[in-house]
Amino acid sequence: MKILRMFFLELKRLLQSRLTWLTVLLTVLSPAAGLTFFCPATASTMHSVYLANPAMAGGAAAGILFGLLSIYELDRVSRSRMDMLMNAAVSPMSMALARLMALLAAAAAALALTMLVWLPVTWQLVGAVFSGTDYVLAYLLFMGLALPLAVLAAASACQFTHRADLSLVLFAAFAGLSLTVWAGNWQLCWLNPC
Repeated sequence: MKILRMFFLELKRLLQSRLTWLTVLLTVLSPAAGLTFFCPATASTMHSVYLANPAMAGGAAAGILFGLLSIYELDRVSRSRMDMLMNAAVSPMSMALARLMALLAAAAAALALTMLVWLPVTWQLVGAVFSGTDYVLAYLLFMGLALPLAVLAAASACQFTHRADLSLVLFAAFAGLSLTVWAGNWQLCWLNPC
């Protein structure tokens, strides 16, 4: 019960942050990159061009954004030098779990908002061959899995290092490897599925 109460308090605090809303706004706008310059799908069908490319680009961009937000938020207590006081009042593992659940809930809300905003745009662009099932599956598979994996990767880097600078380096290294070297391996390309 205590963790659930801490989760709601953390989610409320997270949703009051301007940086969170900036991240959500950039997440909603991120599928536009798939229509302009980041086109990972090689086929030239309507679904590849107007559905898969925006979903994949949105997943990669939003994953990076939520990974950075996670590192910033998880380092907030030690950055303000309140970690000793917080650790004395609340179990560090319980607080880390509550913060992680709040970040995952914010990522899920950003995904839902992105899907709602891009539904009429995709419907208009795809035209007569639009399928709601394909739309939902594309965004859930390509973007919906990248967000929690990015949050978990950033949170694990924070838990291992307890420093924001090292966590940023680790997250950037794994995100870069996922987009370049590991792009052909379906088990390792967590940010942009092949």
